[in-house]
Amino acid sequence: MDTALRAAVLREDPFGPQGGLPEKVRVDRGRDFLSRTVAAAFGALVVEVEDLPAYTPHLKGTVEGLNRAVESMFLAALPGYVRQPRPGRRPSRPKDEGLLDFEDFTVRLLGWVQWWNTRHLPQPLDGKSPLQAWEADPTPVREVSPEELWTFTLEDDGRVRVVSTRGVRFRRRDYVGPWTLGS
Repeated sequence: MDTALRAAVLREDPFGPQGGLPEKVRVDRGRDFLSRTVAAAFGALVVEVEDLPAYTPHLKGTVEGLNRAVESMFLAALPGYVRQPRPGRRPSRPKDEGLLDFEDFTVRLLGWVQWWNTRHLPQPLDGKSPLQAWEADPTPVREVSPEELWTFTLEDDGRVRVVSTRGVRFRRRDYVGPWTLGS
């Protein structure tokens, strides 16, 4: 969730131009939305959080509609999709059906998102794509830099992590990155 929040706020490639900081977010009771890290991020970014009552999808209709579109227009067409309605007795998945690996899934999903935002013309937008509607909206956008957001993807679990010349040790593995090397 923290990474998704970061991606939603950033306006640079590959995330933008949509994005920016909202004045207020409405969240359901999902644990990922109520984590300490997300609450701290919204607080630090001065974004009001409205915690919706349980089982009220009608209070977040746009998001629910987009979720349904992703499922029916994108996921249902993928190999291995298991929630497809099938008439009669449901046959098992074909043995030779090749499932997507993470990289292939990501490429397809990003392609679908690109199509949705730039070429899809939903009726409520009066012939505009979501990107065209976003660009035509006069609402000012509050921006935040990537440098200000990167720490929100890290949550303190109370354990001590030591940064050494080998990187950061976690579960008997050493992790390194440009920021650990002083770059």
